[in-house]
Amino acid sequence: MPEVPVPPEHGVAGRLYAAILRAAAWLDAHRLLAGVVGLPLVTAAIVALNRFVLLDFPNSGDEYVYLFQAATLSGGRLWHVPADAASSGIFTTSYVAIEGGRMFGTFPFGWPLALALATTAGLPMWLVNPLLGAGTLGLVWLLGARLYGPRIGVIAAGVVAVSPFFAFNAASYFSHTFCGALLLAAACLSARADRRPWWVPVLVGALVGWAVLARYLSGVVCAVPVVWWLLRPGVSRPRTAALVALGGLPWVVALMAYDTAFTGSPWRLTTTPLTLSLWFADGVLLRGADILATHLLRHLTWTPPILVVAYVVYLRTGGREMRKGLLAWLPVLMAAALYFYRERGGNQYGARFHYEVFPFLVLFVVAHVFRAADYAAMPSRDRVMFGLLAASVAAMPVAFVVHALVERDVIRERMSPFVVASTMGLHGALVLIDGRVGSRRSMGAADLTRNTPALDAAVVYGIDPGPDQRCTEAARLPARTPYLFRWDIAHRAGAITPLPCP
Repeated sequence: MPEVPVPPEHGVAGRLYAAILRAAAWLDAHRLLAGVVGLPLVTAAIVALNRFVLLDFPNSGDEYVYLFQAATLSGGRLWHVPADAASSGIFTTSYVAIEGGRMFGTFPFGWPLALALATTAGLPMWLVNPLLGAGTLGLVWLLGARLYGPRIGVIAAGVVAVSPFFAFNAASYFSHTFCGALLLAAACLSARADRRPWWVPVLVGALVGWAVLARYLSGVVCAVPVVWWLLRPGVSRPRTAALVALGGLPWVVALMAYDTAFTGSPWRLTTTPLTLSLWFADGVLLRGADILATHLLRHLTWTPPILVVAYVVYLRTGGREMRKGLLAWLPVLMAAALYFYRERGGNQYGARFHYEVFPFLVLFVVAHVFRAADYAAMPSRDRVMFGLLAASVAAMPVAFVVHALVERDVIRERMSPFVVASTMGLHGALVLIDGRVGSRRSMGAADLTRNTPALDAAVVYGIDPGPDQRCTEAARLPARTPYLFRWDIAHRAGAITPLPCP
């Protein structure tokens, strides 16, 4: 890209805008080099975040259950036969059910299946999301180039990359990175210039189907705009829609078989007992507004904060041709759907329920801010948004450090029962966890009862049933020495003490 002189009156902003466009043009011209060098660096950075900040710890009951399900599937089974004592209430684990002599995770199987396939291929689970995270940036780049032009794809990928929202989720064991990558890949196919080959809609259907089985709500909400964009003029809609359905059919059959195996009905999801009551509950209007405000606040603190504001401005004032069907409306659609769901998301790095739509929000904003070929041609509104976006991106290193320090502290506290037990060298022990663990953002005991189905580890963990029942419950495992773990909020430390049981 030839260098364009920047008039003196445009100052620093004009020079910065020109520099960004030059960098985007250079990277686009050297795509292969950028991929060969950049993707391994991004992967390594995310792995480092997983290891040194998140301490490779499933910092959520959700993450733990995904790993539990993946280990189950990689072992060639759908469920475990639990130990007799596992039926005791003290061994209750969030989102793990024991029904009919079977122990199984209740979450959708799409993400655990991906982890199981990766481990079968020799890839460690801790590396899967970082690789998907690096791939996500490539997909954002490709989608932006197809929708709006090369420089938009490059710049949007950069904005996503500097967001702690993206990096922390890619370093975690949450399912969002996988689901988001599938949906971006489907969107990239839908944005092809030539959508006539039969394999394009079939692959879109397969990708969207897997995304739905990774995260039911996110997959369905995002699938509609992606498939709708695929069906824009230029293809036979009946044929294309039929091929999309054909691509997704295997996943429909798999889900029905899976549900039948666990619930006895192809129409009853394993998540139904957990989630059904959370939809349209009493007080949903006020509760929905409260949760939406929380999600917006998390966006402001985990991503460049101007993004949400700019998105609203451009959605209202931008040209219809910039919206690319319903793709630009994805953040609104997700917010509307979640309004009636009474759950904030528990432990999360940013508004994680909105993760899958975040790249589409970034693409829409960047496409507007950087649509001008030079700073002099920018409308005043775009200049203001550019300045605010630049300042927001510049603040991300500070946000990253703050979040890293907080999350590392939270994780260290939550790991306390396991660290203390290891330090004490416990073996053949039963550790009952009294109440919640942690001072900064405490975790309930049911999220820390992380045991093998056979209860055969050196140390097993249970929920403290209270002083009157401790020894009674300990008697269920007579070969184990009972202990009590208690977290001291004031001193921000946990301790394990022996229980005086006969």
